[in-house]
Amino acid sequence: MKRIHVNGNTWALSGPQQVGLYQINETTCLLFDPGSTKLRPGIEEVLAETGLTPVGVVCTHMHYDHHETSKYFRQTYGAKVCLPQLEADIVRNEQSLKNHLFNFPMGLVRTNDRLQNLICPVDRVIAYGETAIDFCGVPLKVVRTPGHSPDHICLITPDNVCFAGDVLMTDDVLAEAMVPFVFDMADDLESKALMATLSCDAYIFSHNGVCYGSVAELVQRNLTHFRQRLAACAALVTSPMTYSQFYAAVVTSMDLPVGHPIRAQHLERYIRPYLEYLIDTEAVTLIDLDGAPAVAPKEDPHG
Repeated sequence: MKRIHVNGNTWALSGPQQVGLYQINETTCLLFDPGSTKLRPGIEEVLAETGLTPVGVVCTHMHYDHHETSKYFRQTYGAKVCLPQLEADIVRNEQSLKNHLFNFPMGLVRTNDRLQNLICPVDRVIAYGETAIDFCGVPLKVVRTPGHSPDHICLITPDNVCFAGDVLMTDDVLAEAMVPFVFDMADDLESKALMATLSCDAYIFSHNGVCYGSVAELVQRNLTHFRQRLAACAALVTSPMTYSQFYAAVVTSMDLPVGHPIRAQHLERYIRPYLEYLIDTEAVTLIDLDGAPAVAPKEDPHG
């Protein structure tokens, strides 16, 4: 990974995605969202080159590509781990992780290495209502941006750099995105709009890049993309269909890659929040179809 100076003591480690680094002194640092195991060699190479030891790991949320190596850095370097409250609750044990991954068999949670890597002790929990913390001697501002995950946050370093995780996508990511993952669409849209009100000098986005100055225009492009995806999903409901039929229609119409049962389970979790938002906003009608939960066009009298 390449170390890119952003502002003051705040750096971005650029590779398949962006990892944040705040240099505390000549020998220690914080890591922000150190990501999946595929990022670990590049991170450790930078640490070795700079002579830095991570004393803390802060994650915006608990997804694989942000939190999977937190346990490794804790066990290997003694780094303390910091997560928002609900995210910390999810990775507490196998049962809480299964509760979040509602459609994954418990056997998979107990045997899949990537899922097991998510389960990690959390040394500092960022409680609801906390807008600032001191972690490993570094003051950080906390901006709650739920939606992409239950308790997603952004963190602002002392250099007024916002490590923004997954709350927004940069233009190159938007160009490739079909059904970007969210946990709760309503919260996510509100959190995206909130980003336009911040006044940070720079923003580090995990996927992928550093933006300087206002992100208001990027916010609008993100909101437009999601609203277009929601409209495209709603347009598929031309007759009553079960949830499973809706998932299949989205996968087919958007040519989403499946190829493996676990991938299909992931796609179900990707698509369901879109369907739930369409139901909540009455863009489609929730019905019973032969005992199965289903949806119908908005004006359909069926059910």
